[in-house]
Amino acid sequence: MTNANDKAVSLTFRGLEVDPSTVEQMLGLHASESGKAGAPVRVGIKTPLKRSFASFSMNLDQETRLDQVIPLLLDHLGGVAKVTAAYQAVMPEFFELNIIWPVKSSDEQEGGFLPPSAISDLASLRCTLTFAFL
Repeated sequence: MTNANDKAVSLTFRGLEVDPSTVEQMLGLHASESGKAGAPVRVGIKTPLKRSFASFSMNLDQETRLDQVIPLLLDHLGGVAKVTAAYQAVMPEFFELNIIWPVKSSDEQEGGFLPPSAISDLASLRCTLTFAFL
């Protein structure tokens, strides 16, 4: 879990018809979080998950620039081709990359940009991009 000063990025496969471990096997990584539809949302809570999911997260160094985030995560996951193969094999209902970026308590509230190559990679993956500004 991140705190208000942590930079992080995650890629989530949500709405899976297969066991979340299938995505882990395809990427060769353990998911940071996963869950099966029908299982409790959390231990001790009876509300069941509506969709199975697998999420792969990375905490980032404070010096990481916004333009570096997407390439770093995709490299960590084995590259665009590997992520595309996993996506095509499991066809999640939702597929999103989320960037967590602390700005409210930051001394430097600088802007940033996403390079065309990162935007192209997301488009080829048919992946949505979300931001959580803390």
